[in-house]
Amino acid sequence: MINRNVLFSVRLGALMLGLSASLAYAGKIETVGQFASGEGVVAMLDGESIFFADAYRAKLIDAQLDTVGNSGTWGRVRHGIHSPTLARMEYVYTKDGRTLRRVYHARSGPAMEVVLSRYDFSPSTDASAGESSANESEGSRPYEISDEDIAKDFAERVYYPADTPFNVRVPNLPLRSDSVIQSRLVGGKDTHKADAELKIFRQIEADINDGIVTRGGTLTGYVSKAMCESCGPASEDLAEHFDINGTIQQLVERDKNTVALDPALEASHTSSEALKNSRKAYASKHFRRNAVTDPGKRSWIGLDSVKALEAEEAGSKAIEPCGD
Repeated sequence: MINRNVLFSVRLGALMLGLSASLAYAGKIETVGQFASGEGVVAMLDGESIFFADAYRAKLIDAQLDTVGNSGTWGRVRHGIHSPTLARMEYVYTKDGRTLRRVYHARSGPAMEVVLSRYDFSPSTDASAGESSANESEGSRPYEISDEDIAKDFAERVYYPADTPFNVRVPNLPLRSDSVIQSRLVGGKDTHKADAELKIFRQIEADINDGIVTRGGTLTGYVSKAMCESCGPASEDLAEHFDINGTIQQLVERDKNTVALDPALEASHTSSEALKNSRKAYASKHFRRNAVTDPGKRSWIGLDSVKALEAEEAGSKAIEPCGD
């Protein structure tokens, strides 16, 4: 008969071995203290902003809303264009012996049709509800993602370049109960289901489950605003369940009540302001009644070109996709 102490030691050793194995395969995505800054980052996220804004330009013309509404309505439209959070995340993985990359592009909020339905485009002369009163981001307001809204978001793929193995516009996805990516309550409210970061995490999860990409890759992300208390834990869930490592850098908006003592944080404040000003200028130019123009054919090439700026600023060579 095996001595009880020996048996206990064997069981304890097996338990510790299993625990160490699980920890060895758990990834980690760094988000805390990851302050984004620099001209390359601003240019990259500004390119993302124009990409999504141009989709709105095409949608407004298609819906014949470009010639109606008052100045107050168009003030709200402009705010809805330049305020949502933007996220661009590159996932590098190995499949069939090749190193590949897949870039995910997302903005916070629901489908464009859902957003536009919130505005009154009737020919009223009341312009009191202008841009100054529209101070809530589309990605930070309470929003229940319905099946109908998801269908609208999917249908709007016609306003974006077609998805490729290397570039994907991420819509809202159905909320599966078995998903490891769930939004959290913040301040007692669940207002983050349509956050740009959460959209991308869910898409990566779906792509791994569908065999489009493999687990165990590296994620490099950039977000136009600081990640919230919901998206941070969601990134940890993605890393731990799918053995993903990487970083997500964020532009941090300046808090008018405090002074940044950290040079990296101050640099991020400056870059955040530069991006906001550029986004507002683009919205002001292109989103006014009778001033919306067709953006023309859209391509992933323009967004890919900003990788050179990012790589040059980081002093590293960008990873190129392998294969067709």
